[in-house]
Amino acid sequence: MKISFFAFVIFLFAANDCSNQQAQAINSITYETFTRGSSTLYTVSPDSIHLKSTGLNANENSKSITGEDWRMLMDKLTEVNVANINQLKAPSDSRASDAAPHAILSIRKNDTIYKTNSFDHGNAPASIKPLVEAILRLAENVE
Repeated sequence: MKISFFAFVIFLFAANDCSNQQAQAINSITYETFTRGSSTLYTVSPDSIHLKSTGLNANENSKSITGEDWRMLMDKLTEVNVANINQLKAPSDSRASDAAPHAILSIRKNDTIYKTNSFDHGNAPASIKPLVEAILRLAENVE
């Protein structure tokens, strides 16, 4: 009886693509940078990237992204333990002396938002660095 139960459970996991479920559960990813006088907010959803900046060069633009772009971000996200990103330690502290902008990464998964602690823009914690770099690469094409 136990063997057939375990076989059934294994069959369910094999039939269900668990990684695809995680990707479907992510509603958006937000990367925010800010200093005393300005801020930039990058919001990526499954179909677009939205860029909003404030300060002297205030600007707001959006661009559609492909399903391939979104899957690439989800691949980078599989390396991240989303529930524990608030425990990541920043590798440097230049933002404390205004030598670098502050940055925060937020991941919206269903109705919950997971946020990192502040870190230096350009020097993200190692586990989220590939994801942050991918977001910034996508944002380069937003006019």
